Amino acid sequence: MTRRRALGAVIVMTFACSFAFVPAGPVAASRRNVSYSHTVAVAISDIQDFWVTTFPKLYGGRYDPIPPSRIFAGHPGVKLPRCNGERLSYRDVAENAFYCLHDNFIAYDDEHLFPDLYANVGPFAVALVLSHEFGHAVQDRAGVAADRSVEQELQADCFAGAWTDDVAENGGPVQYEPGDLEVALAALLEFRDAPGSSANDTSAHGSAFDRVNAFQDGFELGPARCASYETEPPLVVQLPFMNASDARQRGNVPAAKVIPLTVDLLNDFYAHVEPRYAPLSTRDISSFDSSKRSSIPTCGNSHLEVDAVKNRVFYCLDDGYIAFDEPFLQRVYEQIGDFGVATLIANPWATYVQTIQGIPGVGDNSLAAVLQADCYTGGWAAAFYNGYLSGGALSPGDLDETVMALLVYSRARGVSSDIPISFVRVQFFRQGFVSGYQSCGYDGIARDAAKI
Repeated sequence: MTRRRALGAVIVMTFACSFAFVPAGPVAASRRNVSYSHTVAVAISDIQDFWVTTFPKLYGGRYDPIPPSRIFAGHPGVKLPRCNGERLSYRDVAENAFYCLHDNFIAYDDEHLFPDLYANVGPFAVALVLSHEFGHAVQDRAGVAADRSVEQELQADCFAGAWTDDVAENGGPVQYEPGDLEVALAALLEFRDAPGSSANDTSAHGSAFDRVNAFQDGFELGPARCASYETEPPLVVQLPFMNASDARQRGNVPAAKVIPLTVDLLNDFYAHVEPRYAPLSTRDISSFDSSKRSSIPTCGNSHLEVDAVKNRVFYCLDDGYIAFDEPFLQRVYEQIGDFGVATLIANPWATYVQTIQGIPGVGDNSLAAVLQADCYTGGWAAAFYNGYLSGGALSPGDLDETVMALLVYSRARGVSSDIPISFVRVQFFRQGFVSGYQSCGYDGIARDAAKI
């Protein structure tokens, strides 16, 4: 690719990452100013208060709180009641939390799981797990039945999202900050089912994407949407591996084939949805190594600084190309997977499409433009999932890789953990995936962005 020099260049940056995994990272001291025991106590109290008020509106009856004597902090030697006739010990609650259907009690690991979540992720992570378990208590009282375990679990995630929204809107005794929505994403990734497992398994809880989808349903639409899951269950995209070879490869195509396949899929999609679309090719995508300054491309007539392009994928508006830091994308492939790479390429590709459409704010990376690009990418992923595109199919864990990439992005860009940018971007990716590309109109997204 010819490199030209001039004054001024417009670059649209997308994904970046200093790589390890996705956990939420160290918790600021200011967010640990309440004790662990106080966190557990106020979370239990606030969640039950929420359901005392909310349950009658949804189901017409009364929510009877679980008495303190039926909430068990598990530790070695703890005496737990029988659950449906089965004798329990600490081994049954270690690294876990559960509600016992019909016997009306909650047990949680007070030795490792909850203290570790509190110390390493933050107080709200503890409350989040409890809110999910109390969601099962709501189901028990309402007599909710589902055909599959996964739908019961996703409804409990939805109820947890509805309670979280109530805390965000109305406050309360539970320590909450907007960045705790990032904590929710990290927790749902941590507690997802393994890629390739079956949604029909009797212990299925859902993929990370499924669980995030349900949680955000509750957060955005409220508890009434969660209650409707009994008759209108959410989309479940938890996929099995096709065969043993697919499982060994974790559903990934060879690294050298990821970008060519992604290019074909993106061209196929946008040729169908944008009449003015002009295809790009692999020649319009270049790689560089940010550790070698001489390999960094120019954009317009400007030399790009290392800090501006390290661990990044970007679209150069002046010259109309996409470029990526090759060592970065290699790590994405190795540590997240092929659809993590595909997502990172798809977002600046969406920016290219926005330039064709004359979308405002693209050059400035305005929030509305960024969220519309996320929505477009979700629409593309949905077309791939539904078999509308030629070549390949989504594999188990692919959509989890998108969630992971969006969360890692904000970490790498140095966005404060108090700003829930990843949570919001996943919301708009979900919008495109669930409702389709046609739902991604700029005016509506701009109105939504203005409220954030």
